Amino acid sequence: MTANELTNRDQMTLFALLAVARPATNRELRDIAGLEIEAGNKRRLEGYVQSIKRGTTTVHAITKAGRDWCLTAMSAGRPAGTRFPAGPLYAVLSGLGTYLVRTEQDLEALFQPDAESWIRSVYDELTVRRKGQYVRLADVSKWLDDGVDLAAELDRMIEQPDVHLKAELDQRKLTSEDERAAVLIGSEPRHLLKIESA
Repeated sequence: MTANELTNRDQMTLFALLAVARPATNRELRDIAGLEIEAGNKRRLEGYVQSIKRGTTTVHAITKAGRDWCLTAMSAGRPAGTRFPAGPLYAVLSGLGTYLVRTEQDLEALFQPDAESWIRSVYDELTVRRKGQYVRLADVSKWLDDGVDLAAELDRMIEQPDVHLKAELDQRKLTSEDERAAVLIGSEPRHLLKIESA
């Protein structure tokens, strides 16, 4: 499959993953962009998107080839024959592409992951069948890239009324993973996270 053979839906999927700038589930892609990656476009996007299993859930991330395709498409402007709703999007993206080239910036400078929304989405995935439950920070950290400082983000997020951290009181349940993922609040290690539903 060449870049020229990507459908409008495939192209919009790449732009959605570019904007999210981190691995995302189909549930997130539906919420963010109103689309999801299905078997057909997953085949066409091979090489542009990497899909990885996290437990029973699949997360999708744009690859370097996918980002390169986006930058080329943004610089080229609206493809011939592209109409609403993709046409206006291409007009905006063309302006962004021109700006990036003119200022010699790369896409990573423009699109960066939002760590808090990533943590919240991971929590939602881990509690999809048990809303409002505490989850292990060790499980949350497995979904995040090394570049996310989970402790620092949670130290900031704990000020929000819907975010709760607590220690695992039964020390026998703690694993080495739990101890590594623990967040110190004051001088007390916290191992469990709960985010209340809005």
